[in-house]
Amino acid sequence: MKTPGKRTSTLLIAIVLPLAFMAYWLVRMFNISIGPEAIAGAVFIAGVFVAVGLGAVALKKGAKVHWVAVSFVVGAVLCVLIFLGISLSLAWHESVPPLVSYHVSVVGLDGRTGDGSTTILVPLPMKDGEVVIPSSELADRTFDNWTTTMVGTKDGTMLAFQHRQKNLTDIDARFYLYEKDISGTERLPEEYLSPVLEKITDEEYTTVIYVDEGVRPPGDLTVNLELSAGGGLFHGMFEDMYQTEVQESVPAGTAGRIVVTAEVEEYRPSGP
Repeated sequence: MKTPGKRTSTLLIAIVLPLAFMAYWLVRMFNISIGPEAIAGAVFIAGVFVAVGLGAVALKKGAKVHWVAVSFVVGAVLCVLIFLGISLSLAWHESVPPLVSYHVSVVGLDGRTGDGSTTILVPLPMKDGEVVIPSSELADRTFDNWTTTMVGTKDGTMLAFQHRQKNLTDIDARFYLYEKDISGTERLPEEYLSPVLEKITDEEYTTVIYVDEGVRPPGDLTVNLELSAGGGLFHGMFEDMYQTEVQESVPAGTAGRIVVTAEVEEYRPSGP
C-alpha cells in the first residue's frame, strides 16, 4: 500500500486532529444510549494515534522535525478554535430568566413562649410601588407553625408571621419568583424592602420590623432579611445581581417597632 508523502503527512496531521476533536464533540452532543463519553473519547484517541502515525511517516520520509511539530501545533490551535466555536454556539442559545428571592430568618425564638397569638412583622419586597412577589406566594404560607399574612400598619403594609401556639420556634422562610424573560445582562437595583423610612445613601436606607411584646422570657434575637434579584443568563452571560440585606441583633427586652438598616450591594455568588 502506498503511504502518503512527507508533505501530505504533515498536512494531514493538522487536519486529522481537529476532525477527531470535532467528532468527539459531535458524539457527545448526540443522544447515544451506549456510553457516549466512552465512544467520544475513543474517537478522539484514535484520531491522535492516526496523527502520531502520520508524524512518524513524515519523519521517516525525511520531513524536518520542526515542520511536524508545526503541524501538531496547527492542529491543536484548530481544536481550540472548534471548542470555542461550539461553546459560543451553545451559550448563545442559553438564556435563563432571573430570580427574585426573599429570605426571612429570626433566630432566638426557639424554646421561648408566646401568648398564643405571637406576631413578627417584616418588610415586604417591592418594586415600583408594587409587591414584587405575588401575594399568593407570600400569604397563607406555613413555616414550622408560623403562618404568613399581609397586614396594614401605620408604616404601611407588611409581612406578618403569626404563631398560634405557646411554644415558639425560630423562623426560616424563603419566597421565590422566577421572572418571565431576560433582555440583557445589565440590571439596576430596583427591588427594595418596604416600608422605606429614610434613604441614607444610594446603597443604604432604613426600614422597620415589629417584634411581639408577648415573647417570654426576654432574650436576644437575630433578624436577617435577604432580598436578592437578578443573576439570570442572557446568551450564556450572567445578568447583574443585587442583594438587599438587613442584619439586626435585637437585645433582650426590646420589642415593638424597631427601626433597622437595609444595605444594597451588587452580589456575585461564589463559583463551584
